Amino acid sequence: MSVLIELAAQALQQAKQMNNAALENDWGQVAEIQTKHGELVSKIAIAEVEPQLADELRNILIEVRKLNGETEALAASTKDGLVKEKKTINKANKMQKALDAFK
Repeated sequence: MSVLIELAAQALQQAKQMNNAALENDWGQVAEIQTKHGELVSKIAIAEVEPQLADELRNILIEVRKLNGETEALAASTKDGLVKEKKTINKANKMQKALDAFK
Protein backbone atom coordinates (compact mmCIF):
# COMPACT_ATOMS: atom_id res chain seq x y z
CA MET A 1 0.00 0.00 0.00
CA SER A 2 1.20 3.48 -0.81
CA VAL A 3 2.36 5.74 2.01
CA LEU A 4 -0.09 8.38 0.82
CA ILE A 5 -3.00 5.92 0.96
CA GLU A 6 -1.88 4.89 4.46
CA LEU A 7 -1.89 8.54 5.53
CA ALA A 8 -5.36 9.01 4.04
CA ALA A 9 -6.58 5.89 5.87
CA GLN A 10 -5.15 7.32 9.09
CA ALA A 11 -6.95 10.63 8.41
CA LEU A 12 -10.17 8.68 7.88
CA GLN A 13 -9.68 6.88 11.20
CA GLN A 14 -9.10 10.23 12.93
CA ALA A 15 -12.25 11.64 11.31
CA LYS A 16 -14.22 8.66 12.64
CA GLN A 17 -12.75 9.13 16.12
CA MET A 18 -13.62 12.84 16.12
CA ASN A 19 -17.15 12.12 14.95
CA ASN A 20 -17.65 9.48 17.65
CA ALA A 21 -16.26 11.82 20.31
CA ALA A 22 -18.59 14.58 19.11
CA LEU A 23 -21.55 12.22 19.30
CA GLU A 24 -20.54 11.50 22.90
CA ASN A 25 -20.20 15.25 23.56
CA ASP A 26 -16.48 14.83 24.35
CA TRP A 27 -15.28 18.08 22.82
CA GLY A 28 -11.90 17.92 24.55
CA GLN A 29 -11.18 14.68 22.71
CA VAL A 30 -12.40 16.20 19.45
CA ALA A 31 -10.01 19.14 19.87
CA GLU A 32 -7.10 16.86 20.71
CA ILE A 33 -7.63 14.68 17.64
CA GLN A 34 -8.40 17.67 15.41
CA THR A 35 -4.93 19.14 15.91
CA LYS A 36 -3.24 15.97 14.68
CA HIS A 37 -5.87 15.52 11.99
CA GLY A 38 -5.31 19.00 10.58
CA GLU A 39 -1.57 18.41 10.35
CA LEU A 40 -2.08 15.07 8.62
CA VAL A 41 -4.60 16.43 6.12
CA SER A 42 -2.20 19.29 5.33
CA LYS A 43 0.55 16.77 4.53
CA ILE A 44 -1.81 14.88 2.24
CA ALA A 45 -2.94 18.08 0.53
CA ILE A 46 0.58 19.05 -0.55
CA ALA A 47 1.68 15.55 -1.58
CA GLU A 48 2.10 14.59 -5.19
CA VAL A 49 -0.35 11.89 -6.15
CA GLU A 50 0.52 9.12 -8.53
CA PRO A 51 -2.20 8.85 -11.20
CA GLN A 52 -2.96 5.21 -10.41
CA LEU A 53 -3.68 6.15 -6.76
CA ALA A 54 -5.81 9.21 -7.47
CA ASP A 55 -9.20 7.46 -7.47
CA GLU A 56 -8.53 5.49 -4.31
CA LEU A 57 -7.21 8.57 -2.53
CA ARG A 58 -10.15 10.67 -3.71
CA ASN A 59 -12.65 8.14 -2.34
CA ILE A 60 -10.98 8.08 1.07
CA LEU A 61 -10.79 11.85 1.24
CA ILE A 62 -14.45 12.20 0.26
CA GLU A 63 -15.34 10.05 3.27
CA VAL A 64 -13.02 12.14 5.48
CA ARG A 65 -14.73 15.32 4.28
CA LYS A 66 -18.18 13.82 4.91
CA LEU A 67 -17.31 12.82 8.48
CA ASN A 68 -15.65 16.17 9.17
CA GLY A 69 -18.79 17.91 7.94
CA GLU A 70 -20.93 15.82 10.29
CA THR A 71 -18.62 16.65 13.19
CA GLU A 72 -18.75 20.36 12.35
CA ALA A 73 -22.55 20.22 12.23
CA LEU A 74 -22.61 18.57 15.67
CA ALA A 75 -20.29 21.26 17.00
CA ALA A 76 -22.47 24.03 15.59
CA SER A 77 -25.60 22.46 17.06
CA THR A 78 -23.96 22.05 20.45
CA LYS A 79 -22.73 25.65 20.35
CA ASP A 80 -26.22 26.91 19.54
CA GLY A 81 -27.63 24.93 22.45
CA LEU A 82 -25.01 26.32 24.83
CA VAL A 83 -25.68 29.89 23.68
CA LYS A 84 -29.42 29.43 24.32
CA GLU A 85 -28.71 27.88 27.70
CA LYS A 86 -26.43 30.78 28.64
CA LYS A 87 -29.09 33.31 27.62
CA THR A 88 -31.64 31.46 29.74
CA ILE A 89 -29.29 31.45 32.72
CA ASN A 90 -28.53 35.15 32.28
CA LYS A 91 -32.24 35.94 32.13
CA ALA A 92 -32.88 33.85 35.25
CA ASN A 93 -30.08 35.66 37.08
CA LYS A 94 -31.55 39.06 36.16
CA MET A 95 -34.97 37.94 37.35
CA GLN A 96 -33.49 36.70 40.62
CA LYS A 97 -31.74 40.05 41.17
CA ALA A 98 -35.00 41.85 40.55
CA LEU A 99 -36.77 39.61 43.06
CA ASP A 100 -33.98 40.05 45.60
CA ALA A 101 -34.43 43.83 45.34
CA PHE A 102 -37.92 43.43 46.85
CA LYS A 103 -36.65 41.59 49.93
